[in-house]
Amino acid sequence: MIDRHTPSRRFLLAAACALVASPALANAKKEKKEGGEQALDPTYKLGSMTIPIIYNGRIVNYVFVAMTLKLASGAEVSAFKDKEPALRDAIVRAAYRTPFTRVDTWKEVDGPRLTGFVMGQCANLFGKGKVASVEIVKQIPRQQLMPPKSNTANATPTAGLNP
Repeated sequence: MIDRHTPSRRFLLAAACALVASPALANAKKEKKEGGEQALDPTYKLGSMTIPIIYNGRIVNYVFVAMTLKLASGAEVSAFKDKEPALRDAIVRAAYRTPFTRVDTWKEVDGPRLTGFVMGQCANLFGKGKVASVEIVKQIPRQQLMPPKSNTANATPTAGLNP
């Protein structure tokens, strides 16, 4: 016979989940503006995309890159959702034309060049001043490759596939 005063496993599990989730839920609440509306999150996460690492006109590796756009105040997120495919397409096309390859490693992209390009494309697609900055959140190489030491100084990593 079950004692009615002893908590069940389901109740204990639900209580433990509620205790663990309560700090996360408290942090998820957004500050309210004066008008009573909730403030929008000032970032937009781009989905992961595959950037080729090209060396002497050949693909030697791929890096999966995730980026976050930090939006300026007043920017509409719906405009970013609608034009994200065009932005992603422009990034991948540019990665094949003028690769974002670093000279010292084939496991990461050239971050400053990539973020600078993305900022320029955001200004073209969304309008100047809509994106405050671009941050590379994650880079995962397909293979753990390093460039050859003897040819690093002589190679041209910026040469794309199409001459």
